[in-house]
Amino acid sequence: MSTPRRRPARDAELLAGSVRAFAARGYFGTSTAQVAAEMGVSQPYVIRTFGSKLELFVRTHAFAAAEIVDVFRAAMAGGFDGDRLGAAYRELVLSNPAALLVWAHAFSAATAEKAIGAESRRQFDDVYRTLRDAGATDVELWAFMGRGMLINNLLLMEAPRYSRDYDFAPLIDLVFGARPSLSPSPGAPSASTPDQE
Repeated sequence: MSTPRRRPARDAELLAGSVRAFAARGYFGTSTAQVAAEMGVSQPYVIRTFGSKLELFVRTHAFAAAEIVDVFRAAMAGGFDGDRLGAAYRELVLSNPAALLVWAHAFSAATAEKAIGAESRRQFDDVYRTLRDAGATDVELWAFMGRGMLINNLLLMEAPRYSRDYDFAPLIDLVFGARPSLSPSPGAPSASTPDQE
């Protein structure tokens, strides 16, 4: 008897849950049990459906990165315009920070896990080709993608949330606009007191 194939819509729903789970703690800090809980399924189901945690993360990264590329493609109707694409990227960051966090977590895990490194380079190349094919020069891409990496790093350290405590608050305003009220990373643990640790 053949195994019924999962519907693509179900895959997208499950991978969206995986994005939320991995966004909170990255590849190394997230268990398949945590991913399963975010998906609303059992851990054995996650393993049967996606394989190992590494395979699941690679698929999750590809899913999140596809959203970024789709946003860029939609914003490039008239060719490359750094301001228009930057505004689209900023809107994605504010509406769905989890996708960007998974993208950035993949870069940080790339040296430890060869498969994640290969997928990170492939996704980065996809973004590069997409923008270059829209007419961007390498100098324009250097500036544009450098700003994007700054956004990713600021999100990873939750800089917008804590900017009032540091001198870099004006940079946050410049990058994100008037300080957004970005919620903590999805599933991030709340601050604990020493006796709770």
